Amino acid sequence: MSSEKEQIKNTINEVQKVVDLFYQQNDKDAFDKFLIVLEDMTNAIDNLATYKNTNPGFAMDDKKIFSILSNAMEALESDDKVLLADILQYDFIEYIESLVEKME
Repeated sequence: MSSEKEQIKNTINEVQKVVDLFYQQNDKDAFDKFLIVLEDMTNAIDNLATYKNTNPGFAMDDKKIFSILSNAMEALESDDKVLLADILQYDFIEYIESLVEKME
């Protein structure tokens, strides 16, 4: 497995931990961990973009990722922790996992 793919999988696991903390209503720990994981999420997206540039057949929808992150930011701004967790779980994690499965 490439180091980029491994980094993305690790990020997915870390985001899942944040989601679990939000669902457990452990908001302080969730936000503390989320601040750390944000950089990993950025790196994972960068790794996917780099992979897309070097593998023309790789179908990654940049607009979809931007939309997911925008929705997450709106949930964060409105202090809707459950919505934020749902977006991370059902939009971000699921989409990124589907991309990782397509990586060689």
